[in-house]
Parts: sequence; structure tokens; C-alpha cells
Amino acid sequence: MANTSLNLVSLDFDTIKANLINYLSSQPTFQDYNFAGSNLNVLIDLLSYNTSLNAFYLNMIASEMFLDSAQLRSSVVSRAKELNYTPRSYKSSTAIVNAVFPQPNPPLSIFNIPAGTSFSGKNANGSYTFTTDNNIYLYPSNNQFQANLQIYEGSYATDSFVMNYGIEGQQFILSNMNVDTSTISVVSVENNGANNIQYQHASSLFNVSNTSPVFFVQAVSDTSWEIVFGDNAFGRTPLDGSTILATYRMTSGTDGNGCSNFSINTNLGPANGLSTAPNYTLTVLANSYNGSNAESIESIRYNAPRAYQVQERAITTRDYETLVLQNYADAAAAHAFGGETVSGSVDYGKVYVAVMSQSGVPFSGIEKLDIQTFLSDKCTIGITPIVIDPDYLYLEITSSATFDSNATTNSIVDIETSISNAIQTFNNANLIGFNKVFSLSRLEEAINGAESSISSNQTTTIMRKDIVPSLNTPTSINISYGNPIVAGSFSSTVFVSENRQYMYTDYNPNNNTFTLVQNSGGGVSVVNSTNTVYLQDVTNPSAQNYTAVGTIDYSMGTISLSQITITGLGDTQSPSIQFTATPAEQDISVNGNVVVQIDLSNLNISANPLSS
Repeated sequence: MANTSLNLVSLDFDTIKANLINYLSSQPTFQDYNFAGSNLNVLIDLLSYNTSLNAFYLNMIASEMFLDSAQLRSSVVSRAKELNYTPRSYKSSTAIVNAVFPQPNPPLSIFNIPAGTSFSGKNANGSYTFTTDNNIYLYPSNNQFQANLQIYEGSYATDSFVMNYGIEGQQFILSNMNVDTSTISVVSVENNGANNIQYQHASSLFNVSNTSPVFFVQAVSDTSWEIVFGDNAFGRTPLDGSTILATYRMTSGTDGNGCSNFSINTNLGPANGLSTAPNYTLTVLANSYNGSNAESIESIRYNAPRAYQVQERAITTRDYETLVLQNYADAAAAHAFGGETVSGSVDYGKVYVAVMSQSGVPFSGIEKLDIQTFLSDKCTIGITPIVIDPDYLYLEITSSATFDSNATTNSIVDIETSISNAIQTFNNANLIGFNKVFSLSRLEEAINGAESSISSNQTTTIMRKDIVPSLNTPTSINISYGNPIVAGSFSSTVFVSENRQYMYTDYNPNNNTFTLVQNSGGGVSVVNSTNTVYLQDVTNPSAQNYTAVGTIDYSMGTISLSQITITGLGDTQSPSIQFTATPAEQDISVNGNVVVQIDLSNLNISANPLSS
């Protein structure tokens, strides 16, 4: 019969020891025994430690058996493997350069740029090696050789293995971890070199027969990678004793992004029968981009079950989003929607995919085209994917914090820096992605927690939309904040039209439609009874004119402006006109392909000591 004095719920040391003592005390032999002052206390400690250690060990083992709770990378990778998910490897950044080689003397009929030609690229992190991935042959035109080259960051390495049927479960693990797995090339050298069989990378068993020379790549612990061959039922196994040569590119991942200054390291003279290195000119068409590091544990945990649902095809909008996040490490979030849902301009047969980058900077045209081409191979016939930028709603933050100077040794500058860091952390934790809600009260709470001496803060928010106009072209502008705005707060930056400077505003001091209304809470609001937007002529500050040019819906936060030809911008450093408005509510929500982001480069922060 079970002893009811044993508690099997809590497994910490103190509880286990108390349970053992309670159990022994319930026995007639030890009923009046003083356990604390006896040698038996040491034995009870030993039993308690052993039980607690075993409980902890078994709990950790159980946790590692499930994708949701596993903490070790090897466990997460193993669980993901059951879902047929291969984590992202390191990926080389790509740059596009235009190379021009003058016709040498004596002239050449063809110019060769061999595979593995080395380039040097520089960015803020330092200098990196870039290489070509195949042989490139150029033909003369206008007395020169010219081509747009795609070059990839990293250098090549080769691992060799010997196939040994005598080793059960033989593994072919690559010796480097920072491998771009998309570049792996495998050759089986058989019959003492009489046959060299090129193996092709396969990601599934589709169209794989027992004679198909294919290999598979799977992840092992610590971001290492293993080459796996078929079993002669699905995929050909190399012959016993054959030499396996695996060549691949090693890369620095994200560190190689943003290189904009390139030069050629390899002397191309010998490859073209020249005694000296040929002259050349390199023009950068696209700075290096799309380099990424190995996929993180949390990313694998998130993507593996979703990739299992997608099965490498894009049918639903969620499939498009999952494929982008699975294959592009620089994508922080994605939102897909059908062209038939576009308000006002229905576009059947299109799927729009808005992709947000990790840095918040919009993807370049080349990067978006790369994603679009990738998705085109995954979607059904008749569907065209189009990659677009998210519709950014920026928030300009002004915060004045009060702190107790007696409770800290930090200077005002230190406290203001801590507040800036807290705002950045808040933005990254709460606003990266789509369908997010900005809460002013939660931001104020984060600011108060930035420094223990801060007692309170007064924080205000202004919403901003940036519109890049088509210059010298008649254009109608429509703006949507998606949130209610305060009457009299809408305005724009200065722009030029017909040699005069203008800005938009919904407040006209010369118009009696603007009235002040007393609120029930005691405050005062500005009311624009005609919902009119004005074009304010600011060419001459002493004589400003207002012309009605549009309408505004304050409850919806939408503005419609009549057609205008813009010939220039007041701020020559900015390519856009900035439209700002004060939100009528503290919480700001967005949906669809709209992303709300705090403008971290435009924070207005001040810290003030408490007055005595």
C-alpha cells in the first residue's frame, strides 16, 4: 500500500528532504528520532541530492525531446529533421559589378575570367574576398571586353573522404561550419580515377531513381553540415573505396554586406595568354547584399513546422510568407495578399508580398527581384508574385524625463542615452513585423525603466508618412494614417512647384471654420468644420497665401489631395515629402502591409533633474 506521507509533486532538494523525514517519522522505529542532529541526516542529504539531480536530469532530457522546449542546437536540429526541414546555412553576400577590359595588344578574340577569380571588397567592417562561381567568356565590342559580373563573398575549400562500406553509419561531415550549402559540389572519383561522377544536390526524392547521382545535405550540431548519399533505392551510392571530393564556399555571412569598393586580386593575364595583368575598370552596380549567418535556434523552432506545412510550394498567402522567411535571413517579416483584395485597383492573378528587412531599410530593387524570382518557381501556373516595400508609418517621439539626481551618479547625457536605448529596444521587441500595435503607455513604462532614478516622463507622438513624388509630372497624392488624427495638426515639409515654395496644412488662420471647442474633460480641441486641406504658399514668409486643394477625414486619418506638378523638394537631402499629424488616440494600430516604426534617427529626448 502506498505511503501517503510521500509528496511526489515538488522535486527540489528541500522538499525531497522534508518528504523523506516525514516518511521516516511516520515509522514506529524513527517516530521520536532527532534527524537534524544525527548521522542519519547525512544519508538523507545524500538521498535528497541524488533524487533532485536525477529529477533535473530527466526533466532536461524530456525537454530536449520536443521542438518547443529543446535548448540545445543539436536537439532543435534533430527535431526539425523529423519535419524534413533543413536550417539555413551561412550565405554569401552578392555584389554586381560592371567590368571593362581594354583590348590588349596584340588583340584577343575572346577574354576569359576563370571560376574562382578573386576580388577584394571593402565596407565598414573591413576587407573581404569575393569570387566568381563559374567561367565567364567575353567577346570584343568597341575595342573592349565588357560584362556585368555577379561576385560572391567568400573563398573555396575542398574536403576529401574515402567511401568505406566496412564502416557502419559512415558520415561525411564538412570540416568548416561557415559553409554556404548552396555552393556545395560533390565528385566521386571511382575505379582509381577512371570514372569521375558529378553528384547533384537534391532537396527531395522527387524524380530520384536508384541510379541518380544525387547527394543530400543535412545539418548536424554546432552549425556543421553533412553530405548524405542515396541507398541505391533512392539515389546512387558511390562505389566502395572511391574518393569523395566536396568543394564549397566559406563565407563571412552578414559581415560581407554593404561592400561598395572593389578591385581584382587575380592576375587574369596568364588565363588569356598575356605576359602582364590587363588593365580594367570596375563600376559597382549593386553593393554586396543578401549575406546571412546560420539560422538561429529560435528561427528554426519557428520555421520548421511552417515549412512542413508549405512543402516547398506557394498556394496560400501564408505559404509565400513562410518561404520568404525560411530562405532570406535578412527578412524580418513578410505579409502577402492577393491582387483581388487591392482596394480600388483589383489585379487578378497577382500575389503581392511586402517584405520588411531586419534593419528597417527597404530592400533594393535587385534584392526584391531576387525574392520575386525565387517565389515564381514555387507558385502555381497563372500566378505572378510581386515583391513590394511595406507601407511604413513612422512615429516621431518627443520625451522629457524627470529624474532624481541624488539617486544616480550618471550624467544627463548618460540618462538620455539610456532612454534612447530603451526606446530602440521597445521598437525592436514590439514593432518589428506586421499587424502591430503601438502603445504609448507601454513606451512610457519602458522609458521609466531605462534608469532607476527616472521618476516620470512626458512623451508625445507624431505620425509621419513619407511620399516620394514623381517630379515634373502631374500627380494626385493620397495619404492614409489608418488612425484618427487631431484637427489642425496635419502638415508637410516644403516642396517646389512652378518656382514657388509650398507646404500642405489643414489649419488656415484666416478661415473662421476653425473653432475651439471645450471638451468635457476640461481640455480644448480644434475643430475644422469643412475638413479642408490647404496649399500654403511659403515663398514669402511675410505674405503667406492659402488655397483649398483637398479634403481630410479626421476619424479615419485619410487625406486626398488634388493634382499638382512638383518640380523639387525643399530639403535636397531627402527624396520624399514628409506628412505629419498628431494621433487622436494613445494606441496606434496598423494592418495589411503597413508597418509602424519609431524613427530612431529622429528622437527628441531630454532629461531634467527634479527641482528641489
